[in-house]
Amino acid sequence: MLRAYRTEINPSFEQRQTINQTIGTCRWMYNKFIETNQNFHKTGQSYMNGYAFSKWMNNVYLPNNPDKHWIKQSASKAVKQSIMNAHRAYQTFFKNKKGYPKFKKKSGIGSYYLIGTIHVQRHRIQLPKLGWIKLKEKSYIPTNNIKSATIVKEYDRYYVSVLVDQLPSPIFKPKQTDGIGIDLGLKEAVFTPSGVKIRSFKTNQTIVKLDKSLKRQQRKLSRKKKGSHNWYKQLLKLQRIYRRIKNIKRNIKHKGILSIVRTNPQFITIENLNIKGMMRNKRLANSFQQIGLGYIVEWLKIKCQDYGIELRQVDRFYLSSQICSDCGYIQPMPLNQRTYHCHHCGMIKDRDINASINLKQATDYTVIV
Repeated sequence: MLRAYRTEINPSFEQRQTINQTIGTCRWMYNKFIETNQNFHKTGQSYMNGYAFSKWMNNVYLPNNPDKHWIKQSASKAVKQSIMNAHRAYQTFFKNKKGYPKFKKKSGIGSYYLIGTIHVQRHRIQLPKLGWIKLKEKSYIPTNNIKSATIVKEYDRYYVSVLVDQLPSPIFKPKQTDGIGIDLGLKEAVFTPSGVKIRSFKTNQTIVKLDKSLKRQQRKLSRKKKGSHNWYKQLLKLQRIYRRIKNIKRNIKHKGILSIVRTNPQFITIENLNIKGMMRNKRLANSFQQIGLGYIVEWLKIKCQDYGIELRQVDRFYLSSQICSDCGYIQPMPLNQRTYHCHHCGMIKDRDINASINLKQATDYTVIV
């Protein structure tokens, strides 16, 4: 079983320069792959895959362009991996799964892949081209069976994500309970009849204060000359607030989902939401983006896999909010109506409770975990 361990590292000044240079080299190589194939397409030549591009780069391009010698200074595995990432982006485009690959631009976020001689000790890690780097969290990463590593830069901080091959660790499970249905929405991102909720982040006071601070810092940034020393200092303050908001939201989601799976339900049923379609709604797009329903579903899949819980998914056209959970009568339910009052049997329940009960009782579903 492969498991990833991510933790923050504390590289020296020289190591930071090497990391930044490698990230820049990988970005340049990714863009060069796209540019070359665009030129080939314009001239009527066939597509050059990642393997052919790597040979062309080493045997033709670099010998004829000696000013690009800085490419050889970066880790070869990282550069080759960036080529294959661009190759896979084209393959998914050819299969009509995603749009045409886009050029990468310079930003405060970047990463690259490493494989080879990787050793871990209690307080440090050894990586190719970087040597030993201090770990901020000691004794977290296992020291054996390390397969690969990924260096990640997020503005002024650096992280390492290590992939380890290990046996699954035993998880304490309480007595199995009944299955549950989880209603995903805007007012409560996650809602179960047992009372577990992930409320909208608009009601979280810490995030509300940080949003106000974010607006102030954005106004300060707009008043500074772009590219100046003070502009970069102000930009860093802004990026730190963004990172803190992201970490708070992620922590809330993780704790909410863990509180659900740790009850060891027999199964969990969720809806198959059309998130891309929801994002086209101009009035609600920002709210859906702030909640991050896609991330919640992916994290729920991971935790159900770890705990051995069956995760079910009903069709996206299943009327979970419009069906009466007592008699099965169907009636329209606009978003502003928060209480379900059945016109057939007289049942009165909260809209989200009624939807979650219907999801639990659903018989037509697909098992995704």
